[in-house]
Amino acid sequence: MDITPLLERLRAVSNDELHAALRSAGLVISNEKFQTAFLCVAASHNVKKDDVDFNGPPNIRKEVIRNHPRRASIVFMTFSTLCFMRSDHLERGLDAVPKDSTLRAFRDIYRSGNTKLGEDTLVQHIRNSITHGTFRFEGTLEIVFTDKTWEETLPISQLKELCEHVHRFYHEAVPGGFPRPPHWSKYGQ
Repeated sequence: MDITPLLERLRAVSNDELHAALRSAGLVISNEKFQTAFLCVAASHNVKKDDVDFNGPPNIRKEVIRNHPRRASIVFMTFSTLCFMRSDHLERGLDAVPKDSTLRAFRDIYRSGNTKLGEDTLVQHIRNSITHGTFRFEGTLEIVFTDKTWEETLPISQLKELCEHVHRFYHEAVPGGFPRPPHWSKYGQ
């Protein structure tokens, strides 16, 4: 599945537009519920740093463990963003947004693969694959997700961007005006 057009639509939505549309639709979440999830997403970006000392099982050489922090960060980021951060209230709230809503791009990414209410979608299959451990890396550029008879290969760059937009969606749903990462300023340009 090529999610490039969906990602382009998400990039076109500014943070302020997203924030206003979520408020208008009454889609907000409490900071308490998602505070730990946001910290996990932030930590997933730190796993890639070379100065992190990974300790694995004693029978695995340290060189092997140190060669895989990028993989670990991608799995942790995907799990934190798509599974741990999940809110049925927000995702189901997207089902009622009108076609001309700023939130439509977010609804469409959550419904890609199928238009049913959250079933048999790309995001749901990725969640299932991550939580059941049925995924594999193809070289350094792609991940193959398997969920029963469903299988999809996604470029890591697209998976990371998908996670970033989901993170941005949840971030803007928290009342209180928390600081945005500086690189989010590129959205909506």
